Amino acid sequence: MIPITIISGFLGAGKTTYLQHILNCRNTNERILIIENDFGETSLDAKQLSASGATVREVTSGCICCSLQGNFKNALIDILSTQDIDQIYIEPSGVSKLSEILYTCDDDDVTSKAYISMIITIVDAMQAPMAIKNFGPFFKDQIKHCYAILLTHVEDEKQVEKTKQLIVELAPHTPIYTDIDALQQDIHQLKSNTHKAHEHDSETCSCHTCNDSEDYNGAHHDNHSHHDHDCHHHDHQPFVTHTFHNLQSLDDTQWIDFCNNLPSTILRVKGIIPTASGPMELQYTPQSCAITATHLNDYHLVVIGTEIDISSINEKVCSAS
Repeated sequence: MIPITIISGFLGAGKTTYLQHILNCRNTNERILIIENDFGETSLDAKQLSASGATVREVTSGCICCSLQGNFKNALIDILSTQDIDQIYIEPSGVSKLSEILYTCDDDDVTSKAYISMIITIVDAMQAPMAIKNFGPFFKDQIKHCYAILLTHVEDEKQVEKTKQLIVELAPHTPIYTDIDALQQDIHQLKSNTHKAHEHDSETCSCHTCNDSEDYNGAHHDNHSHHDHDCHHHDHQPFVTHTFHNLQSLDDTQWIDFCNNLPSTILRVKGIIPTASGPMELQYTPQSCAITATHLNDYHLVVIGTEIDISSINEKVCSAS
């Protein structure tokens, strides 16, 4: 049986950074495959992880529920049937519900060959209050269904404590870490404790994984049994995305100014941008903006939000041609 580790978390929390840490510390003889279920037409995260030497399978889609019901499930089954691997890591999109990932992994064609070994949710301590206020169903679902939580952006101690309190209210028994190495040191014990706790009949279980989300039980299946594939009408799909190409070469200050002046409807921007200094990687959330050098030169900009003014952004960052 192949163990599956799921790395969940809201937009920009640091899921890919955590996966890169795992790859850098891994046993080089271990055959690892990563499934990137990204929201949009292209996956910067997949390119970054591939550059780290990992085998990456991309599952990109403009609609989370369709990708989970179709492309993601089919990709997972195909991998289990054709790939000779020791471990699978799944990095879902930041705007997906963890319970839906678990539902897909609970398919008989998956459980006959693999099992969920670990579920970690990455939480940006600075972003958490905003995420739980504006996108509660997604954030709460990711918190309630994991085995451990890793906080990132923990520089502000008061904000960290506030975020911890929010998490404890949702999942009082889930361990919270602020240090990635401490989490990795405990990972085997966490797996052991979790598997012991779940060696029981889910019908009599009182734990949050089995009972707190109707999405992971029969209600989820009922909701999708007559799926009309017009997923933009789903109440749980408030997000849109657009990928911009043919980017202008701007200096770092201009790119940062562009990000800092984005409307509140924009939640995430990432991509490879052209500058006078060469290709740079841009990572933006409403709480932070960073530009770093990269060897990648596939210029593109992925924008995710609840509403995107495509023409306005196009005028600011794309060439006229």
